[in-house]
Amino acid sequence: MDLHRRGLVFWHNAALITFGLVAIGIMWTVMSAGFSSSEVMKDVIEDAVVDSSEALQVVGKMTGRGIPDANQVTVTATPLTTTANGIINTGTENISVTYRIIKDGSYTITQENIYAGSLYGKTYNSVGEALEEAKKQGLIRINPLTDTEKPDTTSAFFYWIIDTDGNKYMQSGEIVNMVIVYSDRDRPATGEYMKIEVSEPLGTLLSLERNVPNVSSSILDFGGKVKKDT
Repeated sequence: MDLHRRGLVFWHNAALITFGLVAIGIMWTVMSAGFSSSEVMKDVIEDAVVDSSEALQVVGKMTGRGIPDANQVTVTATPLTTTANGIINTGTENISVTYRIIKDGSYTITQENIYAGSLYGKTYNSVGEALEEAKKQGLIRINPLTDTEKPDTTSAFFYWIIDTDGNKYMQSGEIVNMVIVYSDRDRPATGEYMKIEVSEPLGTLLSLERNVPNVSSSILDFGGKVKKDT
């Protein structure tokens, strides 16, 4: 089977609804405990978006961990699934993630490739659990949920929420969470514009644009819509 992305094919509506109902049953958290799928992913069907120009879609909500007193976002998590009738290799040799943010409406920070790899071979029930394992495996150096030191680099990694075969290839029926840990310099703040692009050698897999919500609580909702290119 060709391990690269094949022709983009829409899922049948019935299959997408069935898949969404399965996703609703997932237990995952932004913090190490306390947030269930019913709280974070309850709008998974309504917010799932298929874009014919991209091979990944957001399924559910992009969420984040905020520090209200500092007006900073330390980590975000975005559940993704594939829209292609094929396979996506999540290895670092194939995937790159670019992060851009307009700070204070006056200057842009761009990190060309922040992707550190994926946690495959098992599923994780929470972002907190995945962050612990990512640190053990060297995908991140600082865990923003538990460490007092601030990260000096911005890093992204994938982990599986639904996994059908235990390898690093993402395919139909599977869901991964894209976690981004932000360095102190790159941390988003209220009202700032951010753009995240996931790419492979064949082209863009996902283009995600968000305005940062008000950092007024520790758990933040960035919404569940993919912004299409104009």
